[in-house]
Amino acid sequence: MIRVLLLSGSVATPAHTHALIEAVAALLKQTGCEPIIWDLRERPLPIADPDYHYEPERHPEQVVQELVSLAKAADAFVLGSPNYHNSYSGVLKNALDTLNMDHFRDKPVGLVGNGGGLRSTQPLDHLRIVVRGLLGVAIPIQVASCRHDFERQADKYVITADDLKQRIAAFTQQLVTYAVKLKA
Repeated sequence: MIRVLLLSGSVATPAHTHALIEAVAALLKQTGCEPIIWDLRERPLPIADPDYHYEPERHPEQVVQELVSLAKAADAFVLGSPNYHNSYSGVLKNALDTLNMDHFRDKPVGLVGNGGGLRSTQPLDHLRIVVRGLLGVAIPIQVASCRHDFERQADKYVITADDLKQRIAAFTQQLVTYAVKLKA
């Protein structure tokens, strides 16, 4: 079974980014994968400590040890972020700084993000560079959304744009294809 760790890098509530992550997780589950969502708003991490860069599993905080364990066991990742000043969020950066290359090496990484008023790829472009630095394999398809792609229902956002749903389906299939090939 393919295990996918999905990091939701938004502290908003509700969050468009989290809705993207949930949509991908639901499709991953339908394909027989095991999606694990880590919402950085609900499970925040302490500021990354460089003393543990090479051995993050030795970090004294239980929450860090849990994330490190999940990252180590993951066969693939999905990184999600809102657009913060044409880049990705600080909480996601901190999570990535808490982990290291050993967690990402040769694993596929999917990138999703929400741009507020317009579909923006800048955060995803920045993350693509970071994934390369972590020795991960950023898949070609990425998902960029904007607030007009969603409808607020009670305390969450629901994707309503059909073209976005189609892109998420293609993205998820490509992530699974890469994960199967790279795991073999």
